[in-house]
Amino acid sequence: MFHGWHVLFTFNRNIRLFLAAWALIAFAYFGVQGVLLNLYLLRLGFDTQFIGSLIATGQIIWALTALPAGTIGRQFGLRPALIIGSTLSALGIGFLLIVESFPKNTWGTWLYFSWMLTWLGAALLTVNSIPFLLQVSTTEERNHAFAAQGALVALLGFAGSLAAGILPGVFSAWLGYSLEKPAPYWYPLWLVPLAHLLCIVVWSRTTPVNLVKESGSVKESLQMPLGLFVFLGCIVFLQTAGEGSVRAFFNVYLDKALQMPTVQIGMIFGIGQLLPVFVSLIVPNLLARWGAPRVLALTSVGAGLVSLPLALFQHWIPATFGFIGLLSMLAINAPSRSIFSQEIVSPRWRTTTSAIATVGIGLGWASTALAGGYLIPRVGFSGLFWIGTVLAFMAGILLWGFIRMHSNYSDK
Repeated sequence: MFHGWHVLFTFNRNIRLFLAAWALIAFAYFGVQGVLLNLYLLRLGFDTQFIGSLIATGQIIWALTALPAGTIGRQFGLRPALIIGSTLSALGIGFLLIVESFPKNTWGTWLYFSWMLTWLGAALLTVNSIPFLLQVSTTEERNHAFAAQGALVALLGFAGSLAAGILPGVFSAWLGYSLEKPAPYWYPLWLVPLAHLLCIVVWSRTTPVNLVKESGSVKESLQMPLGLFVFLGCIVFLQTAGEGSVRAFFNVYLDKALQMPTVQIGMIFGIGQLLPVFVSLIVPNLLARWGAPRVLALTSVGAGLVSLPLALFQHWIPATFGFIGLLSMLAINAPSRSIFSQEIVSPRWRTTTSAIATVGIGLGWASTALAGGYLIPRVGFSGLFWIGTVLAFMAGILLWGFIRMHSNYSDK
């Protein structure tokens, strides 16, 4: 399990700063925002249909701006793109949190505007950060760097989730407000734009990084692997649509359907993000042994299997196990997908494949968020979770078919 992890101690300054930035993002997005934002919106008086539509809109913006975000990184440099991305994310969440200062009839419009700005920043961050890490790491460091990123995201997501579960109660007692009011959730959510502001400082301390010039022939450099782009986008869409129902509505499910207190919701989110810290330790070994395509296929099928308890049982215990299992699968899936999408193309196309993966993720999450808002009142949460389970299995089946037809990719 720990074979080769000595390379962690040789990581250069750029890799360490990259990991620090993603630690801040994980604390803010996967931790505090992941637990509290939907609960805050519910306390403002919005229903699941509005929340699903809002989430979907942001992620559609993320998908639509992914290719332009890659162009910005390629033309102006990866570091400026990352700095701009963190700036827009900080502004977007900051704007969202001042919504109550406007007339109530404008709240919906303001939330859409600020949320779209947030995801415009997210596009610049996600599209350009993967090529950044590819450029600043050696072949020996690469798998371990992505795995370290996954472990840090899980660990800081755990810390952020615990903080998010505890802080509303603290502010409720301090301010004298009920937990059914927005204020106890509003104050902790300011940690999110603060984390993005700190990311600006971190990115600015990296050295400038641009994409490596092609060393191959001009013909090889200019040949666009269009079929591979389409396949990658479809697979990523199915994978993320499968997990999207849980990402978008799991805290709403615990709060509304299971009537769980916020502190317990934060604890479940925290535990769910802690196990992937340990799961991330085996990622380099899995990639070295089976290759990224096989690992992607296995984790896609695995995501479908662990989602079954969520679809079958409406109780917090199977829900917790399903959530933990899904995040564990994703802890392996995400770095494997990143490496697969980057290594199957020449350096010229790395920001393009990163952008295409982002498009797939954005459309996958958006589709289930948007559909979920309408489906939950009709088929319930379990029906929505069933749809996610089926989509995850479909992604796994398509990947196995791809492996059988393109054995040269699976042997990478």
